[in-house]
Amino acid sequence: MNAIMVYARFVREKYAYIIISALVIGVIVGLFTPRPGVFIRQFNTPLIILMIGAMGFTITFKSLGAAARDWKGFSFGLVLNFLFAPFLCWLLARLFLSAHTDLTTGLILIGVVPCAGMALVWAGLLKGDVPLATVINAATMILAPFLIPLLMVLFAATSVTIDTWGLFQQLIITVLIPVLSGAALRQLLERRVNVQKCLPVMPAISATTAMLLMFMAINTNISPIMKNIGLVAPLMISTILIFPILFIGAYLVSLKLFSKGKNIAITYSSGMKNLPIAIGIAAVSFKGLEMLPVAVGFAFQMLTAVIFYQLFRRGMTEKKEEVI
Repeated sequence: MNAIMVYARFVREKYAYIIISALVIGVIVGLFTPRPGVFIRQFNTPLIILMIGAMGFTITFKSLGAAARDWKGFSFGLVLNFLFAPFLCWLLARLFLSAHTDLTTGLILIGVVPCAGMALVWAGLLKGDVPLATVINAATMILAPFLIPLLMVLFAATSVTIDTWGLFQQLIITVLIPVLSGAALRQLLERRVNVQKCLPVMPAISATTAMLLMFMAINTNISPIMKNIGLVAPLMISTILIFPILFIGAYLVSLKLFSKGKNIAITYSSGMKNLPIAIGIAAVSFKGLEMLPVAVGFAFQMLTAVIFYQLFRRGMTEKKEEVI
């Protein structure tokens, strides 16, 4: 048990370095072969279920219900995901990619997809409001099949093919069932054992799984980026700005209105996007380079998440020192 707790503490304290190392290795290996990422992709769904289920174990049905009734935080997350993010991506596309219609469409696609499941992992590692992050994640997934086509027509003047039932299935299999199963397992075990000892381990399990998924995404997307190396410069300029602005905007606006835990949940749930869904839509709906901005976005999204993780942790450390 001591070894497990050491592992959990190591992941929590060194996660920024773990993620950056995995990202760099994913890029380097991807320059030669995408096979490691392709191999991991075979277990994509089970890994996502494990990632979300482990975080589900850290919450209770009571806290989940309270988050669902928190209309203020819930609404805030929806507005940031489906209004602020699409407008930001449209603006950046107009400024930096107006000469490339397909890249413009791909960049806007990043803004219209729902929030990433990994937001729950970061919220858990930072002891944020995981139930609120869960509710925002589920709500954006439910609304995505209806709002993505409308937003793409509005901002990109193009239509997209959405597998509505497929998105609902993904929501049920990768979000709702794992979260509810994790919470149910905790409630069942609490009647027999002290689960408090297990709680610090769950975010570490979830974070390790998220690292594998991130490596998979980076490793398998290096090839299309390298094939279009001439477009990397304008893509870098536009894509590198998306996630810092999303994070900073969500953080600053929610800072004065919500508690620290909710501020963390809203920042990550509004700053991180479900890029695998964007990749899927681009592959089905378009035949050009629309997938390229999404591929580049994987790296910058994770780097931004790491930076904010360090900033939040530094703030927590300083508060502890003040108390002492």
